[in-house]
Amino acid sequence: MADGGSELVVETQHLTKIYQNRQIALNDVSLTIEPGCVLGLLGPNGAGKTTFLRLILGLHRPTAGWAKVFKQTMSPNAADLRRRIGYIPTNPQFPKGMTPIVYLDYIARLFGLPADVRKPKLATLIRAVDLLPHSGDSISHFTPGMTARLAVAASLINEPDLLIWDEPTHGLDIEARRSMLELIKSLAAEKTLIISSHNLSDVDEVCNHACVLNKGQLIFHGSLQDLKGRIRKNHYELDLDGEQKSITKCVGVVRAMKDVTHAVLRLRRLEIKLGDETPNALVLAQIFQAMADHKVSLITVRSVGMQTEQAYLDLVEKEESRGFARLYREAEAA
Repeated sequence: MADGGSELVVETQHLTKIYQNRQIALNDVSLTIEPGCVLGLLGPNGAGKTTFLRLILGLHRPTAGWAKVFKQTMSPNAADLRRRIGYIPTNPQFPKGMTPIVYLDYIARLFGLPADVRKPKLATLIRAVDLLPHSGDSISHFTPGMTARLAVAASLINEPDLLIWDEPTHGLDIEARRSMLELIKSLAAEKTLIISSHNLSDVDEVCNHACVLNKGQLIFHGSLQDLKGRIRKNHYELDLDGEQKSITKCVGVVRAMKDVTHAVLRLRRLEIKLGDETPNALVLAQIFQAMADHKVSLITVRSVGMQTEQAYLDLVEKEESRGFARLYREAEAA
């Protein structure tokens, strides 16, 4: 995934973290992240996602291996390097007695920004995250969506080159989540982002790359397209139009096709499943031809199930089964 012509934003080699000599939170993770990448960090609870982010941020020391950010080794002492990163933890907390203006001004002072730079920057950020009407309100009265937008503003105050956001849509209602996703899309045009998320539809919408961790191990790293390409797109729904008699005859022809394993008509919606090794484009072409022969019109066709979610679940399931197989072989050998 690395391109020799561009400076890597993040690079890890054999990155490993063991807590208290007994819990392996991250095991031998090597990957690279290029400029412009919007990486979705995926994995079940306890997979090592937050540990990975903390190692990238230099909040923890690795037990083995290393992490470099902008070609410099990250460590707890690398404060100058962390200045180039904007971080949002899961469920960010803020001092309840402050207003957004007071809080952001405080953060800007910590970064050493002079007053003539601070003031216009605060105004721009507060407007950008749509908190202008609430800029003088106490943070204690903020909704989860408003708190999330304040966290975004705080993470951008130092004009970072890399954004690391841990579950940015967690706990948000539909409107606040939509607002957050649109914000991520606009930032993706000029920043590199790492977004940890349990919501696979969010990742599907805003990310272009994915990294999947399971029990501390990296089991996939590549483009989102590559991740989707790992599953067979063999389950479809077709919305049809035409005389019911013609539709029924057409469905009978489709059911007789050797590569169609399942064909069920509900009113005018046809659900079909194809065999795992079926060349789906060829069979779909045959189905469309059958529809044309019977004067049946196609309104919509869609792949059933969210492809990113299915690919992710398949990956984790295969990794789990490989783990059981290894354990079984080891037990037999003993």
